[in-house]
Amino acid sequence: MSNLLEPVLPSDPIAAIRYLTESEHKLDLLRLNLVKRARLDGRSWEEIALALGVSRQSAWQFYAPRILKELEQEENCPQGLSGEEASDLAVSESRAVRRRRRTKPV
Repeated sequence: MSNLLEPVLPSDPIAAIRYLTESEHKLDLLRLNLVKRARLDGRSWEEIALALGVSRQSAWQFYAPRILKELEQEENCPQGLSGEEASDLAVSESRAVRRRRRTKPV
């Protein structure tokens, strides 16, 4: 087994599996936060999908519901987006989807 993580993995296989699983969860959370930040910065789903190595539709279907769910949760927290900011973001997402549908060749 030759890989980048080999020197940091525990020698016990079960402990190594736990370590990798925890690392995957952390990477997933980091990736979600970066996708959310990219969207808030106005980056398109096409740009994000290209960076992720997936289709635009796959990226949108996987991340959009998670981002909206996080925004809803943050709306209920004082340090999150205000209700107006969350609403503006949701409206901009809807408009972007409608624009893509109108420009999509049949």
